[in-house]
Amino acid sequence: MAAAGLTTMPARIGRFEIIRELGHGGQGTVYLAHDTRLERSVALKSVRLGETAIEARAGQLKVLLDEARIVSRLQHPNIVALHDAIEEAGVPYLVFEYVEGQTLGQALKERGAFTPAQAVGLLLDILKGVADAHRQGVLHRDLKPANVMLTVAGTPRIMDFGVATRMREHPQDEERYLRGTPAYMAPEYIQGAPYTQACDLFALGMMLYALVVGAPAVSGSDYASVLQRMRVGIWQRPSERTSAVDERLDRLIMQAIAAEPAQRFADAAAFGAALENYLDPAAAQKPEPEHALHGKQGTLDFLLRRMRHGSDFPALSSTISSVNQALSAENERASVLCNTILKDFALTNKLLKLVNAAHYNHFGGHVSTVSRAVAILGFDGVRNVALSLVLLEHLQNKSQATALREEVIATYFSGVMARQLVQRLGVHDAEYAFICAMFHRLGKLLAVFYLHDEAQAVERLCEARDIDEARASTEVLGISYEELGIGVAREWKFPDQIVDSMRHVTEPLRGRELSAIDRMRALSTLSNELCETVRAPEEERPLLLSVVVQKFGRGLKISEKLLQSVIAESATEVAHGAALLGMSVGTSRLLAAARNAEAPLMPEVAQTNGDTLETVVAGSLLSGSGGSAAEGAAPPAEMRRSALSAGVQDITNTLVGDFELNDVLRIILETMYRAIGFKRVLLLVRDARAGVLRARFGFGGDVNDIVKKGFAVPLNGARDIFYAAISQGADLCIDDLDAEKIRPHVPQWYRELITAHGMVLFPVLVNHRPVALIYADADVPEVLRFQSEELNLLKTLRNQAVLAIKQKS
Repeated sequence: MAAAGLTTMPARIGRFEIIRELGHGGQGTVYLAHDTRLERSVALKSVRLGETAIEARAGQLKVLLDEARIVSRLQHPNIVALHDAIEEAGVPYLVFEYVEGQTLGQALKERGAFTPAQAVGLLLDILKGVADAHRQGVLHRDLKPANVMLTVAGTPRIMDFGVATRMREHPQDEERYLRGTPAYMAPEYIQGAPYTQACDLFALGMMLYALVVGAPAVSGSDYASVLQRMRVGIWQRPSERTSAVDERLDRLIMQAIAAEPAQRFADAAAFGAALENYLDPAAAQKPEPEHALHGKQGTLDFLLRRMRHGSDFPALSSTISSVNQALSAENERASVLCNTILKDFALTNKLLKLVNAAHYNHFGGHVSTVSRAVAILGFDGVRNVALSLVLLEHLQNKSQATALREEVIATYFSGVMARQLVQRLGVHDAEYAFICAMFHRLGKLLAVFYLHDEAQAVERLCEARDIDEARASTEVLGISYEELGIGVAREWKFPDQIVDSMRHVTEPLRGRELSAIDRMRALSTLSNELCETVRAPEEERPLLLSVVVQKFGRGLKISEKLLQSVIAESATEVAHGAALLGMSVGTSRLLAAARNAEAPLMPEVAQTNGDTLETVVAGSLLSGSGGSAAEGAAPPAEMRRSALSAGVQDITNTLVGDFELNDVLRIILETMYRAIGFKRVLLLVRDARAGVLRARFGFGGDVNDIVKKGFAVPLNGARDIFYAAISQGADLCIDDLDAEKIRPHVPQWYRELITAHGMVLFPVLVNHRPVALIYADADVPEVLRFQSEELNLLKTLRNQAVLAIKQKS
């Protein structure tokens, strides 16, 4: 039988007698062999070093042997042991333990999808082996079904741990070349980031996806197309491809394969804990030791642990923290916020759905970028929308659906009432009032979801002893709902103003003038007490409403009639927003009671108010990823043309009215980034004093670091590719910067600063003078191969930048 790279199967390699070929592929050939020295069967795998110079091959061989010594220490029931590494006639071989059975890939091909329980059980065993390797500092780098053996007894055992895949290129270029299988590669690795444990865990998430669906999340006719789709990080939910996957497993898998590493499981242990909870949900609800819920800090730590081990908190916490951190970045904070939102595909689409709702038609046409959404709603508006969305997105349709749904609606309803109150009282910061009121009840919302049994006990205690919720929650949990929410808010890096607004006002307000912070805290408390008033039995509501008026009337200048109007109109707005985006609130007892309040006194407010936050939070209650299956599977060319066309129209609408130049330039860059799938896009602006075009802002995972490092192109520098583009006003597209004819013209300072396979340069000239440069790059050559219509649209975007600069000049 012919083997790869050999004319016939050898009879002997070193001390090993070859019995038969087990398989071969791009990395080498695997033989079943007999070890004549130790009298045992082994799997002997040849390793291809590539066509390199003798010196380079010697270096590769040394690295291979060093790696083999490290991997040989791995001794685990779920890892195929590496016994030895030898060289024969200049060819290196790895000597593995022989495992009888078939690969998981072969089993998947023969039988199709596994049941969820079978798939999760297999992955739990695989995770144990990966966890052991990670503890010893060993990464696999090519986890996939084909690299897992299923023994005759059905035990999964991982093969090829971390050695052979690393030897295909020069060892000194370790992070420059992609290694592994595209359908299992993490997006950040494809984009040029180092390979980490998070990449291994991503591959395991993709493996679980393939096991329950029967096919990988992404497939294609060629390597490049799969690589590009993986780089973008958008794929169908497994539940959209098979009804066998329930909502809990669907959510768990989507967390495991999140495009952003920080949103995945923290480590193999956390991933395994989530899978075990899935198989035995009752075990997940078993009480921890008594001391676990003892005292304030103990309860807060317990809640945070449970949230981290669940399938919601890591992604939720990471996104909320990132959005909040954008507040502290005073310089280019809009870029920081936009980049954060763009990393979450569902969040991006829902935010854009809000802006394109009927209410915003007067802004002029379709809005296709987050950058323009910031221009329309303002930084705080989009920030608050994002915070609202990511919280409620992760707290819907759970097992305790009825109780949780009412809490979610109450949270949303409280925010709407706060916004109404601000507008009625003529106070500014309506959007800030909304989010402060909504997060005012964060502690209870999280308790109902993550500590459901304890939350029910709090409710029973309130009824049995007729005590308030703060006291009951303290008795049951050792900490009040308020303190619990504040503790989590600090963990999420909320700004102090929001944290302060979460503290409940307990004493009646005096007639004195309130500070901005005190007013926001009072409004948050008032809107939440109004919500509880509506939820009370009908016969108690009038008395409770009068108590609220006595408490807040003098300080906020409100009346009972005003509050009745706010309740009724807010209920109408919530229902309208739900209908607009398909959210069902028809069975909500809270909204049913609110609709019975007195009719609004000022109906014209309902016509002039914006639905900015209310509508988007309603949208967050919808299920799904935010993008349809058709969108995820659409041909790249079609998607690119559509997105580019939408962006061009979006910018045209913006240029008609008054606009901020930076807003327009961000929209142009974001359109290019989202539509084409560039690794990064940056705007370089003329710095006349320094004689350079200097990077100001852009999109992509590491653009902020590149800007800080001083990416600048000399206006009168060496005759390189940048000079050619700037001096001649020529649009350049280079899909291989290492091509023989191109390499000499790529400046060394650029290679030291940025790692990219290819680039595009669009000079921005005003009166034949370079004032800016749009730079974009990619690691996948196909990304930079444009059809004529795409290229024309990209040039149109550049020309719109020229027009915007001229108008503002």
